[in-house]
Amino acid sequence: MDSEDDMHDANDIDSVDDDEGFYSDENEMPVDYNSNDDDDDADDDDYVMEEDEDGINMIEARRPENNYIVLKELDIKERQEEDITSVSSVLSISRAASSILLRYLNWNVSEVHEAWFADEEKVRKTVGLLPGPVVQFAKSRELTCGVCFEAFPRSRMKSAACGHPFCCECWEGYIRTSINDGPGCLMLRCPDASCGAAVGQDMITIFASDDDKRKYSKYLLRSYVEDNKKFDFECVSISKNVFISNMENNRMKT
Repeated sequence: MDSEDDMHDANDIDSVDDDEGFYSDENEMPVDYNSNDDDDDADDDDYVMEEDEDGINMIEARRPENNYIVLKELDIKERQEEDITSVSSVLSISRAASSILLRYLNWNVSEVHEAWFADEEKVRKTVGLLPGPVVQFAKSRELTCGVCFEAFPRSRMKSAACGHPFCCECWEGYIRTSINDGPGCLMLRCPDASCGAAVGQDMITIFASDDDKRKYSKYLLRSYVEDNKKFDFECVSISKNVFISNMENNRMKT
């Protein structure tokens, strides 16, 4: 039988062998130093090799193509005018009436045509485009204003398509207040509380001051930008007359 010292020596030898095996190369995980080659190749696509005037190679980052276009206020106005002219020509209505229709249907020319030819009477009633006056002027020399209730000569009385007569001073005050109240003036109706006749840009042109006309035009242009689904305007700066539109959507929807 082996002595106790011999058994300890044998155990020590086995322990050393085990330690050498634990730290040997056989148990090391293989390292693939080329594992990022594909990623490196992909990264290389982001750069291009160019030569300067002296023939020295330079690496320049490849800039991604911008997917938007910058439109100035004049560009937007031209497109807006084209849409108004198109509707006016096809439906044989005034430009003021065309603007009201387009504004109601988010400046979508196709939807305006479809809705109009499907049920013209319903569309007229909804947006306030009456086919004719519902009130006839009296044949007297003077008429009574429906707001201030004062009598004025017929030459100083005006009405929307509905025929309700109001004096020029009351029209001016009504339109001025509406424009100063904000974009709601784009959906202006007859001052008569019982009437839903639309008040269009033709009346604005007659009674608004130059400053108020500019405000109204800005509201109308902003409506064309913000409500129009034909363009994807990601950034709008009316004050700087600059509009940024998604170029891909612009191509698809025009």
